[in-house]
Amino acid sequence: MKTAAYTRTFATRRSQRGLSLIEMMISITIGLLILSAMTTLFVNQSRTRAELDKSNRMIDNGRYAMDLLSDNLKLAGFYGALDPSSIALPGALPDPCSTNMASINAAIPLHVQGFDAANTGTAVAPPPTCVPSSIKNGSDILVIRRADTSGPVAQTAAVNGTPYLQASLCQYDTTTYLVDNTPANFTLRQRNCTSTSTTPYAELRRMLVHIYYIDQNNQAGDGIPTLKRVELSEAGAMTSVALVEGIEFMQIDYGLDTNSDGAADSYTTCSACTIANWSNVVSVKITLLSRNLETSAGYSDTKTYTLGLAGTHTPAAGDNYKRHTYAQTIRLVNPSSRRETP
Repeated sequence: MKTAAYTRTFATRRSQRGLSLIEMMISITIGLLILSAMTTLFVNQSRTRAELDKSNRMIDNGRYAMDLLSDNLKLAGFYGALDPSSIALPGALPDPCSTNMASINAAIPLHVQGFDAANTGTAVAPPPTCVPSSIKNGSDILVIRRADTSGPVAQTAAVNGTPYLQASLCQYDTTTYLVDNTPANFTLRQRNCTSTSTTPYAELRRMLVHIYYIDQNNQAGDGIPTLKRVELSEAGAMTSVALVEGIEFMQIDYGLDTNSDGAADSYTTCSACTIANWSNVVSVKITLLSRNLETSAGYSDTKTYTLGLAGTHTPAAGDNYKRHTYAQTIRLVNPSSRRETP
């Protein structure tokens, strides 16, 4: 009996031995396959997430650039109490880069002005002198003139050297408006004046001149096309600021009102617009081409993008950037509403 019990116990112990080498190798192989599958899934998800992030940034940049331009264009020609409709047009197209008060004063009737690039392979010739030489070929330049909407400034609070616009509300003033940067020169009066009174003075608004263009770089040499703006600063100088990265092209078509009813009758690139044409612009069609900031591995952009009246753009062969176009028509509220008849 004892021998039988011992034999059974020994047999049971032999049946409970550890894994064999083959079994262990199979287990390791299965584990490695699972780990490899999970790693592949993680890498693919990370790559997809990165592509989505790049696309979202591109879309956000394009929308923001369009909103920025649209909002400013809606204010083009705003001069506070001044109605520029009766102001004589300048004798020649003004230089938007000029910081001379007389030049800025004469340009008041031209609420917008543009410099045309015929297509995406052509440079603006010549561009305004204050626009850097790194301007991207094939993109138009847009100039917007208006007064500041943030609030009027009292004549006594004006800062010397800052360009302001003052509009007269007094019937006895011999001048309807003044653009200057010397506070003592602002002597136009408010509505409750008399033939002999000298005060109260009419309020001032800071004069704004914005020149939008596409630069080849955000920072020098980085190759990131960027929407930038040269603007008339508070110090009375023209300074350049970067606005939105990844904006590759900007093409603009101008709506001309030929019968003075406030509505655009035709659209043109204004490559040969006269001074009178510019004064009749009542709407603007903007087309922007936004581009990813980084390339996408394995992607080749073979699309053709329509950029308004300027035609189309086809990226170079082997281009690995993703793109998207944005187009919007903006009514220039101030100049168009002054033309409308009740």
